[in-house]
Amino acid sequence: MSIQKKNISLIDSNHLVNYILMVGGAMSHLKIQKVLFYIQAYHLAYFDKPIIEDEFQAWVHGPVSRKIYDSAKDISILHTELQFTLEDDEQSPIDIINNSLTVSQVELVNDVIDELKGLSGLQLENMTHSEEPWLHARRGYESGERCAVVIPNELITDYYKKQIYG
Repeated sequence: MSIQKKNISLIDSNHLVNYILMVGGAMSHLKIQKVLFYIQAYHLAYFDKPIIEDEFQAWVHGPVSRKIYDSAKDISILHTELQFTLEDDEQSPIDIINNSLTVSQVELVNDVIDELKGLSGLQLENMTHSEEPWLHARRGYESGERCAVVIPNELITDYYKKQIYG
């Protein structure tokens, strides 16, 4: 992937979730949160900027965007499959993504979705539970204890850059 760092754009996380569901297929709320987190994490590592404004909190089941949780909590529980359905008057998530992001950003999003779509939500949860950003934010909390500590973007950036570049 050729990295283009100028003109990097933010996109609304709800649009990105719709795109993930459209491209990656139906997935649980647990899984969508982790895919969204990894898109943000690798975007921060490659471009030094976020792709969404959302902060991720270190919840019991891994990183969670409160905004996405709040928008889906009435239609989903943790392991319920969510899927995208295009309404008649709605713009396609593919068009929204392609019109909002650079080619390099779209490539990164697609690469992360392709890499993770074959994994379960539980597998992704276990991955995040073994990685420093979530572990750092959870310090001092028991494994099943509620936690709303925000995982700092700087920590996410540093950790995933090391994963990529060594």
